[in-house]
Amino acid sequence: MKLAASVSKSFKENLRDWKILTMVLLFSPFFLVLMNLFYGGTPAAYHLGILNLDSGRASIELIHSLKMMEGQDNSRIFKISGFDNEDQLKAQVKEKAMDIGIVIPEDYSGKLAGKATGNNLAPAQVSFYGSMGNMRYSVAAVFAADGVYKQGMDIAKITLPANINETFLEKKQSLNEFEGYVPGLISLAVLMVLFTASASIVKENDKRTLIRLKLSRLGAFNFLGGICITQATIAAGAIILSYGTALGLGYRPAPDGGLGAFLVIGILSSLSMVAISLVVASFLNTMFDVLTIGCFPFFILMFFSGSMFPLPKLNVVTVRGHSFGITDLLPLTHTANAFNNILNYGAGLSEVWFDFIMIAILTVIYFGLGLILYQKRKLSRA
Repeated sequence: MKLAASVSKSFKENLRDWKILTMVLLFSPFFLVLMNLFYGGTPAAYHLGILNLDSGRASIELIHSLKMMEGQDNSRIFKISGFDNEDQLKAQVKEKAMDIGIVIPEDYSGKLAGKATGNNLAPAQVSFYGSMGNMRYSVAAVFAADGVYKQGMDIAKITLPANINETFLEKKQSLNEFEGYVPGLISLAVLMVLFTASASIVKENDKRTLIRLKLSRLGAFNFLGGICITQATIAAGAIILSYGTALGLGYRPAPDGGLGAFLVIGILSSLSMVAISLVVASFLNTMFDVLTIGCFPFFILMFFSGSMFPLPKLNVVTVRGHSFGITDLLPLTHTANAFNNILNYGAGLSEVWFDFIMIAILTVIYFGLGLILYQKRKLSRA
């Protein structure tokens, strides 16, 4: 009965704070819509600007081969735009409207024709323009250079002295940029529970009702149990809303991806957020503190868990083939990883068992730490 009363109390308090609850529910869907606007849900394509100063056939064939170049998912690699002015092309590259600019010289076709007849002429000089601040330039330059070299070697009948045999040790379906972001963005729905959970805990201290809870003999189990059940329900609602938004924007999860496993990981992760909230709430006194100081752990979890963008792993130790890094101390790291494997690659719960166990262990550790800190800093002083 005490647990049911605690759950009812926690639900009513969250409904009264409808503005925070709305923010928690809509945060992840908002970012999904934003990312879809940026990347359009289409396969990754690089913007290639070409200034063709040559009037021969070889340059036309080169542009055609670049236009028809396909990636592993059979989608076009380049979106090609023609330019008549070199300064205009450079300006577009500098503004990152173009990922790479290529200038084909006037003598391109002539020099390639000379190579075909065996003349030892100087090679045609194709110029690439890029921005060091554009991370997409390097990939686009590799693809474009491959197209230029391939045409030159075919015409000059040159064969490479060594071939590369490429074997993928980990085979996964190719994703477009938006699909790559979806699992991490949905994990933000779990992260937002940090605010509602912290608010539920801090509110007792802020409104000076902590002493009443002690006198009612509600107990830490029933008090935290009520908060956990409420926050797990909110997290499940936010996850389903975010998932539905992604589907509505054209996201197609892997056919074998289990929605049940997805929700189990999400709900377990929401409990880890409650545990971290208990640690955070031990150092906060008012709701104002939650929305100001409480943002610090929020940003740590958001940026260093890999939810927003992938981060290199700072490996500390390796145990039975699993490497552990500093970011593995954040439960959301494992949430984002498990979501990615389930949604994009069709993994089941048995295939993300390592992330599941890590989330469970970290939840217990943070709960233990939170209980000690809350007892020492809040309950004992109430």
